[in-house]
Amino acid sequence: MRAITGKEYSPAVRLQGGHAGVLSNKPSNIVLVVEDQPLLRFLAADMLGEAGYGTCLAGSADEAMEILEHNPEIRLVFSDINMPGRINGLALAQIIEGRWPPVGVVLTSGTMIADKSALPSHSRFLSKPYRWDDVYSCLEQVAH
Repeated sequence: MRAITGKEYSPAVRLQGGHAGVLSNKPSNIVLVVEDQPLLRFLAADMLGEAGYGTCLAGSADEAMEILEHNPEIRLVFSDINMPGRINGLALAQIIEGRWPPVGVVLTSGTMIADKSALPSHSRFLSKPYRWDDVYSCLEQVAH
């Protein structure tokens, strides 16, 4: 599976992934993976692809916002919370809730969130390490 990065992704690109080479054309089937560690970012793309999701990749929240701005068909985001840059994953989720309300967000971190009420309404939190079945379940819960 070849993951699409923010710099080369466009709606005309056919995303790869899925069981037996089949990928649904539903917009909710594309997950924007936001992770600053390349190994984890590509692992997430592979695991999501095996489960039938198409993926776009971003190494920061800033890059993720640029991708969302230009690709309105993305309806799911899987993001780490702790990342370098202007904003972290939690702030990204809050911005997504305000600017792109149809987009569901799954946040993950190796540290717990002190105040879970800070999570936007269309988001879920998973602590690392997580099981991939839990990731898929959370993505299904936040998809609209």
